[in-house]
Amino acid sequence: MDIVDDTAGPPDRPGGPVAARPRRSQHCVLLAVDMASFTDPARTDRVQLALRETLYEAVAGAFDDCSLGWDDCLHEDRGDGMLVVIPARMPTITVVDPLLGRLVERLRRHNRWASGPYLVRLRVAAHIGEVHHDAHGLVGTAVNHLVRLLDAPPLKRALADSGGEAALIVSDYFYDSVVRHAGGPVDPAAFWPVTVEVKQTRTRGWVHLPHSPAGTPALREAASLRPVPRERAVPRGPAGGIAFFGNVTVHGDVVAGDKIVHGDR
Repeated sequence: MDIVDDTAGPPDRPGGPVAARPRRSQHCVLLAVDMASFTDPARTDRVQLALRETLYEAVAGAFDDCSLGWDDCLHEDRGDGMLVVIPARMPTITVVDPLLGRLVERLRRHNRWASGPYLVRLRVAAHIGEVHHDAHGLVGTAVNHLVRLLDAPPLKRALADSGGEAALIVSDYFYDSVVRHAGGPVDPAAFWPVTVEVKQTRTRGWVHLPHSPAGTPALREAASLRPVPRERAVPRGPAGGIAFFGNVTVHGDVVAGDKIVHGDR
């Protein structure tokens, strides 16, 4: 998959490495998956290797089941998970339907015969943004945001409380621009808003359980947290006069700052 400008860099310098030219980014759909409790002490190196094999078979198989073309996507290994960049020509909503459903089906078939440390449960995150790619892998603010969504405590609680194979979180932007307008089998009401606070990130995400669209106690608890406002609310003033907000400076009788002038009502 070509998501960057592969224009060659400058000529080789004698006795030195090639100075690579920065590559262009593209606006892409990003998907990340992560196995729950991958580092559990019961999961020895042998078990972890088997789990990674199961993970790749399930994700790649789900892509092919939906005719999305796993080989047409750019994917990067993350140890206990992976990051996938999906070509723009593929409909964005397919990340939710039918891809998520096909992935759950494959995990369910595996877990029907697996036991103990070999059971696989996934956290899944989706976002849209600019992706940069260099010789070392994928990077960018959108990638960072996606990883923060994947690590969101409300998502972890929802997956643990649900007992299902997978839980999905999408970014606020993904929900507002894709899910809310999807129609068909994708019901926007089956997504729950949660506050995501991970490291320096504080934002809103939307959690969905494919096997429990009405949510779980953990989801409802997460949804009860105060969502991050999209815009700063401006305080309402009295019926008339001037209302100040933000930083206000007072010098004697002179007051300076952001203000709203209210007329009589």
